[in-house]
Amino acid sequence: MYNFVIEHKLRKNRLARRLRRLSSNKIYLSNGEFKHSNNKIIITLYVYNKQKYNIIKIIEKNYVKALKLKISTFNKKLKLIQLKGIDCLKKVMKIKDLFTNGLNIEKDIFIYITSFYKKLIKRSLKKLKLYLYYKQLLYINESKFNFTYLQYLKKYLEKVYNKNIEFNFINLRHFYLNSDILTETLTLKIIKDRRKILKHINYIKSKVRIYKKINVYKKPDITISRYINNKFLKHFILNNNIKHKYITGFRLEANGRLTKRNTASRSVKKLSYKGNLLNIDSSYRGLSSVVLKGNLRSNIQYTKLKSKTRIGSFGIKG
Repeated sequence: MYNFVIEHKLRKNRLARRLRRLSSNKIYLSNGEFKHSNNKIIITLYVYNKQKYNIIKIIEKNYVKALKLKISTFNKKLKLIQLKGIDCLKKVMKIKDLFTNGLNIEKDIFIYITSFYKKLIKRSLKKLKLYLYYKQLLYINESKFNFTYLQYLKKYLEKVYNKNIEFNFINLRHFYLNSDILTETLTLKIIKDRRKILKHINYIKSKVRIYKKINVYKKPDITISRYINNKFLKHFILNNNIKHKYITGFRLEANGRLTKRNTASRSVKKLSYKGNLLNIDSSYRGLSSVVLKGNLRSNIQYTKLKSKTRIGSFGIKG
């Protein structure tokens, strides 16, 4: 997901590949959800593209405002530069009378202004060059999800399953909207610095937004469907009856060799939670809820990951 040629031009200090892999500035993917039919398989993947959001933020902050300056305002600035140059030369001539006899005023003003113009053009071209590099990175980032990039993976999967393959990418605005991505972010933070595990967990806890106002409206009666209008659709169906729209709670558990010392003498367990994991249909609305295989509940996404640090391995449940 990286372009080493362009990023080398943007970075002053070279970043090692190990640190690049552990960087949070990347594209996060969830585990695939496979839906089989007679002639095709639909693969649903949840994507949190932090790399794209960071590039857009840098472009808007540093380059868009600078490059969208109007010509009139730019010309006014240049006139002010000329006037300042003339004033500076006059002050110098008044203070230093010894050098006034051999000084050509028009020539010096011309040299001063042209040198300033050269510096201005050089800086603006440098900024434009960096802007184009970021635009190239943004284009490369978006091209990862095009057919031209995915066609080889698609052909390989079609041979494995002997069916047509269809990809369905769902872009997430926040990293905590999927359990796999949420747990992966914590794993990366712990690998980089295990000594601040509580700080990492509390940071994620502060970022997650919990929906506290749980609506307990039951499903609308079908007999009044002829009286449905736009307000009814928005209030009852879109706001209250669509599942997986809000997060009511989360729970993170890290367990393993996570001591601050360089020798893992014992195992450490850290736990953090926010909100609740109750099913809205069964707990609040009084409706029957579906139970998946085993003891898994339909309203919870469950993720279990494992990794290792310098002193040993650890596991994370999300």
